[in-house]
Amino acid sequence: MNTTTAAWVFARAIHLMDEQNETTGETSTADTSEYKLRTLSILNILRHELFPYSDTYEAQEDGTRDICAEIKNFTDVIDLDDVLAQGIMPYGLAAHLLLGENDSMAAFFNSKYSELIQSLAAKKASKWEDITPYYGGLFC
Repeated sequence: MNTTTAAWVFARAIHLMDEQNETTGETSTADTSEYKLRTLSILNILRHELFPYSDTYEAQEDGTRDICAEIKNFTDVIDLDDVLAQGIMPYGLAAHLLLGENDSMAAFFNSKYSELIQSLAAKKASKWEDITPYYGGLFC
């Protein structure tokens, strides 16, 4: 079951960027409002990058691609499994939010995002199934 919201990912990205309120730890402030305006658009792009690795992705029998549900509000639950939404998306969001503002930090977060896709997404759970020999005989 997926539980991660866009607000959750935004808050973690803001903490990674060290842009939270220094006193309260609040992430949705006047100082982060510009980031918040861009967040849903960025998350809607990232969801397509991550969706093929998600437990929520299913290949269609007719050969068409499945699509991840659009994120319209910060309260929307992201249509990715929580491992991807919580473990990878905050790094991708932080990277995109910092582009042009702090390119070295953006590069660090983008590198971490790519590394996590390679390591976490490659470990997607799969099912084992029996293989029946085509000719009914033994393999040579």
